[in-house]
Amino acid sequence: MRLRKPISLGFTLIELLVVISIIGILVALLLPAVQAARESARRTQCTNHLRQIGLAIMNYESAHGSLPKGDWRQRMRSSNIDSLGTWVSVTLPYLEESNLHKRIDFSRPFFEQQELAESLLPHHIFFDTHICPSNGRMDLIQWNNAHYGARGNYAANAGWAGPDSGVWMNDIQWEQIGTDGRGHPENPTGVEFIAHNGRTIHSAISGFGPFMVNKGIVLQEATDGTSHTVAVSEVRNVQGDDIRGSLHFGGGVMYLHSEVPNTAIQDFTRLCISTIEAPCVSTEETWRGYHKLSARSAHPGGVNVLYLDSSVRFVDDQIDRNLWKAVSTFAGEELSVSNY
Repeated sequence: MRLRKPISLGFTLIELLVVISIIGILVALLLPAVQAARESARRTQCTNHLRQIGLAIMNYESAHGSLPKGDWRQRMRSSNIDSLGTWVSVTLPYLEESNLHKRIDFSRPFFEQQELAESLLPHHIFFDTHICPSNGRMDLIQWNNAHYGARGNYAANAGWAGPDSGVWMNDIQWEQIGTDGRGHPENPTGVEFIAHNGRTIHSAISGFGPFMVNKGIVLQEATDGTSHTVAVSEVRNVQGDDIRGSLHFGGGVMYLHSEVPNTAIQDFTRLCISTIEAPCVSTEETWRGYHKLSARSAHPGGVNVLYLDSSVRFVDDQIDRNLWKAVSTFAGEELSVSNY
């Protein structure tokens, strides 16, 4: 009787390795495409958030006759944490957050409003509209009894400052423009008063943006045109006690166009954690009121930007620096931005 050769019902080791290799190659090819599709969806959602914020700002302008103040306080030479509110605080009713807006006492700094339970404190509440999904929601800032509260990813354009320059949120004269501007109280002329890593830091506003401290501009003042003037862009959050993006603190939700988006040049702010994507210098122990934030995002290659006409565009990191400065001012009569 002839014996039959047994029939193999499974894969040989070589066949199995070939199949695994093919699957691995397919995954390697498809994964970047899947990730790119997900990021595209997140960026689109971020764009929609900015459009909602733009609509809220314009509704505020229609109701009050001017844009909201970027930040305001009772006296200019107050502590840099004595903010009575920001552009985020006052636009809440136009983002369907009227109940929260009613709980805010705008006659007192946020940091004095601690009598409510922590979960009810207005500045401890996060808003999905102010969070870019590519960055994601960060934890509540716990430093100093959580005074800085919740964070978001969108900041208002304050203009641009001169070389190696930022602004003192608590002492700048926002009515004047100058090479040096007004400086720290210890040196009110604004001339070379701080040395950091071998270079001098100035306090100056060289070109005003549409959002200022203690002043809301009228749209008619935007002679550069609303489609050529940036209103809001992105700031990047870092997990931990980093106040960039702090919703109800002016130094956290106002930024400058001194540097291009996602620059490797450091931000300066009172409390921050430096990372490769968001380098910074903390000014807590030296110059607390000094702030200089640049537009940053978790999107590859650039940032989303909202203009005063409520349009949103994606701006490449490689944008010409002079053009980036030009679109930050509302009445600078700079170069044409038709190619922007």
